[in-house]
Amino acid sequence: MKKYEIIQNELKAQMSSGSLKPGDKLPSESELCRAYAVSRNVVRQALRNLEAEGLTETLKGIGSFARTPLIQQGKTKTIGFISFFTRDYIFPQIISAADTNLYPEGYHLVLGQSLYDLKREAELLDRFTSMHVDGIIMEPVYDGIREHSNAQRIERVIESGIPVVFIDSSIPGIAASSIILNDRQAGVDAARHLMEYGHRSIALFYQEDYLTKVHRKEGAESYLLGHGITPLLVPFTGQGKASTAPSVAQKLMERFNGSYSAVFCSSDEDAMYLLEAADTCGVRVPEDLSIIGFDNQSFSSHNGIRLTTFPHPSAKMGRLAAAGILEAINHPSEGSRTTTVLDLPIVKRDSVKNLLFR
Repeated sequence: MKKYEIIQNELKAQMSSGSLKPGDKLPSESELCRAYAVSRNVVRQALRNLEAEGLTETLKGIGSFARTPLIQQGKTKTIGFISFFTRDYIFPQIISAADTNLYPEGYHLVLGQSLYDLKREAELLDRFTSMHVDGIIMEPVYDGIREHSNAQRIERVIESGIPVVFIDSSIPGIAASSIILNDRQAGVDAARHLMEYGHRSIALFYQEDYLTKVHRKEGAESYLLGHGITPLLVPFTGQGKASTAPSVAQKLMERFNGSYSAVFCSSDEDAMYLLEAADTCGVRVPEDLSIIGFDNQSFSSHNGIRLTTFPHPSAKMGRLAAAGILEAINHPSEGSRTTTVLDLPIVKRDSVKNLLFR
């Protein structure tokens, strides 16, 4: 028996026994060379033969993955779900609602968190493609510049026959349905509310490398400019542990001198950073500074101050995402993709001071 055949047969045996499952990455070429004391050409011949048999799939720059044999292929009844996080913020509610609506149809979710990192998102897309999931629901990492996104990779996924549904954000020009929020209008409503309460000096604290949050800032900014008010723009970058929001908020509060009376934050998480920094700097909310957040999360209160905010329709978004991916799976030839835009009412609480009533 030739050396490459030995490698082929042993890898086949691992796939048959289940020790290498569909979607699992095979040992690298270097690892196989060392394990079998053979040249790279021998290993490549074995991998080529396995791919020709439909037992593996090789992704350039990533590696080879085990796959379901072609004779057994069909619907895998799995949906890949890519979110920034899986256990934090709005995402558990979205995931739970999507799962609740997909499970009765015989589907289950495979979760992956991108941590708002393009490389991780790309790896998840490649992994789900190699697993031959029936569809992917994802919140894309996108700052508004196509070249800074995984747009081409997502398009290749769709071309391979795997439909994609975007949630909370989308990338223009991609043939995917999306469920998004009316973020610009929410920004307008936030600015209007502050003006109705007598605020004329307003700051906008927002994540500048995520288009969804930029849209919220843009809505507020356009409304204020239209009423002769130039807001103070306070941008930061990143999410989660990579966010610069805590340090930017701290500096903002250290320099606070009353030159602005209110801040609209691009999320409740961002507002919490600001509230914590205000505490450490002796800035009182709302007596000295009014704050509006976004997403209406359960933690949206701090030292008894409950945030004025906008409720994120997480459960509804999850239900609509499930319905959208099922529609795309069941009617792949129709090619019609829809954009659903959800409006949000402002939830008025006690973090905004009414300057008109002293």
